Amino acid sequence: VAHASNIMASFPFCRLTTMDSDGATNSTTAVVIVNSAVDSPPVANAGPNQTITLPQNSITLNGNQSSDDHQIVHYEWSLGPSSESKEVAMQGIQTPYLHLSAMQEGDYTFQLMVTDSSRQQSTAVVTVIVQPENNRPPVAVAGPDKELIFPVQSTTLDGSRSTDDHGIVSYHWETIRGPSAVQMEDMDKAIASVTGLRVGAYHFRLTVQDQQGLSSTSTLTVAVKKENNSPPRAQAGGRHVLVLPNNSITLDGSRSNDDQGIVSYLWTRDGQSPAAGDVIEGSDHSTALQLTNLVEGIYTFRLKVTDGQGNSDTDTATVEVQPDPRKSGLVELILQVEVGQLTEQQKDTLVRRLAVLLNVLDSDIKVQRIQAHSDLSTMIVFYVQSGKPLKVLNAAEVAQNLHMRLSNEKADFLLFKVLRIDTAGCLLKCSGHGHCDPITKRCVCSQLWMENLIQRYIRDGESNCEWSIFYVAMLAFTLTGLTGGLTWLCICCCKRQKRTKIRKKTKYTILDNMDEQERMELRPKYGIKHRSTEHNSSLMVSESEFDSDQDTIFSREKMERGNPKVSMNGSVQNGASFSYCAKDR
Repeated sequence: VAHASNIMASFPFCRLTTMDSDGATNSTTAVVIVNSAVDSPPVANAGPNQTITLPQNSITLNGNQSSDDHQIVHYEWSLGPSSESKEVAMQGIQTPYLHLSAMQEGDYTFQLMVTDSSRQQSTAVVTVIVQPENNRPPVAVAGPDKELIFPVQSTTLDGSRSTDDHGIVSYHWETIRGPSAVQMEDMDKAIASVTGLRVGAYHFRLTVQDQQGLSSTSTLTVAVKKENNSPPRAQAGGRHVLVLPNNSITLDGSRSNDDQGIVSYLWTRDGQSPAAGDVIEGSDHSTALQLTNLVEGIYTFRLKVTDGQGNSDTDTATVEVQPDPRKSGLVELILQVEVGQLTEQQKDTLVRRLAVLLNVLDSDIKVQRIQAHSDLSTMIVFYVQSGKPLKVLNAAEVAQNLHMRLSNEKADFLLFKVLRIDTAGCLLKCSGHGHCDPITKRCVCSQLWMENLIQRYIRDGESNCEWSIFYVAMLAFTLTGLTGGLTWLCICCCKRQKRTKIRKKTKYTILDNMDEQERMELRPKYGIKHRSTEHNSSLMVSESEFDSDQDTIFSREKMERGNPKVSMNGSVQNGASFSYCAKDR
């Protein structure tokens, strides 16, 4: 039978065949139907409803009474739809036991869902009622009375310090009495605001109510008084002295005071002060003014303080920025390298090589600052000190010495290409007739003054303002006149000499048959040297010892007019002897 049962489980159709002793057979077929076992759904049981009273706020729900004909494999607890908005702490939500805590006053609904091995489910609901403890009325606190100074016309009413054992559910502010009507906002909240106050006393009442309808009230008095307000007193800090290279300072205005308190500070720079210098992080609206990057000069800053009534007062602070005492010794070295590419190690090497060039110790070279000169160049400002006691060397001498030494060294002796070596400040005095341009390091002369070109380009090459334009113009005019006069004189002399050479001839005059008076007239005024070979028969030749345009020339026509014995061809009639006076012209 057991074997047949197994067969029927696999093959629902079976045949039975019988045989007698004679060998006759007969058969029949049987059908076996096997039905599955019956599995009933589970039955969930969340336990009876529970009630607790505050301050107890925790409880455990038991769902182990849930049942199933086979086995429950899963439990799940959850808040009911009506309690989802309430706060509660749940532990063991997937076990038969649910532990609840942090419950508040009110009704909570919880649902238990169980699942059996066939995934059939069943649910049950349980209610937990949290009752309040013995309720006490709330305590309203409207706050301490207030005293305001007119023209303040508004204030706030704070009732947030009111308390209740179960919590306050409503607030309400109202005006009991006062000199005038006021406007109130948020009167149904813990903090309300009031505007439109006038001089006088106002009384306000606060009413609070708890969940059970119990209430409490409190009153608040706001007194608005008119009182003479003393103006504030500003104190900016007085006079300060700053010596470069220190270029930062803080001006403290915290000593300013007011009887009601200062509400605003404002620092402003005087219009005649240098524009250079930066205000750090908007400190011009705070108690202390922080300044940096100041330059040489005198700065004046004005502090204005204002109180709550709008009254104000001002005071000034002066910052005198004095030049660097080492200014005459500061040297600018500009190298062709980005400032971010110059490392500390390279700087130390550079200082050592500068010391070698200047024949001083490494410690005698003091680097004051390193900053960007352009996108591709860096400016290093330093000074050199030497001797005992230590004395800062003149920047012009150091720069000139470096120029001379670097000309004998390799181009990369200072690691990078040297673009310029110069004094950091312009040290030229400009002869007292101008000022030194700090950028070009050359003198900018005043009106009617100019540079001494001889000293600038021939002598020491230092820029100056020694020459007066007026005197230079007068000298140029005088030299021009003298040059013109000398030129004219030379031209005249040349023309006169040429004319004299053209007139150079020998003239002869017959001297015979002339009386003594005529001979005297023929003699030159300045004396004539005579040489005669014979009396009344020789020729006399005279030479002038001077150059004169007034030479005496005796023509043949004159002699003929004066002496009829002289013929046209120069012969003497009647056999008389004759002589000639010759003059070289």
